[in-house]
Amino acid sequence: MEIDLSTPGAEAEYAKLQHFQALLNREAVVPERAYRMSMVVYSLVCFVNNTIGLCLSGNFEIVPIFIARAHKHMVEHPSTPATDGYYDLVSRYLRQLTHVLRMSTSITPESLQCVPAEILEAGSQVVPSGNAGT
Repeated sequence: MEIDLSTPGAEAEYAKLQHFQALLNREAVVPERAYRMSMVVYSLVCFVNNTIGLCLSGNFEIVPIFIARAHKHMVEHPSTPATDGYYDLVSRYLRQLTHVLRMSTSITPESLQCVPAEILEAGSQVVPSGNAGT
């Protein structure tokens, strides 16, 4: 499956998605020790990075599964002061990613059924400025 950037506004929305993806693993954004398997936030980081890898490979039909898993993780493990900025960025990223999937791919409605309505209906997101992701 390919990204179709011929729809008016699609290029700008995809560029925003790429900006989010570039921010998500910056040292200033990722919570301290988040890459350690013993950390609660580790699973969230992995789910998010799976979406990035799947997008890079063009395997968009699987992305909604990881959007749903990331959202579920955030609901079951609320943010702490140490993770607030990352959670906020991830929340906006998941919404932008879903917006781009709906706008610029031929992803099936069945594939999107696992994505919570609040994410499906969110639309375009504002990309944070600077390196901190907030």
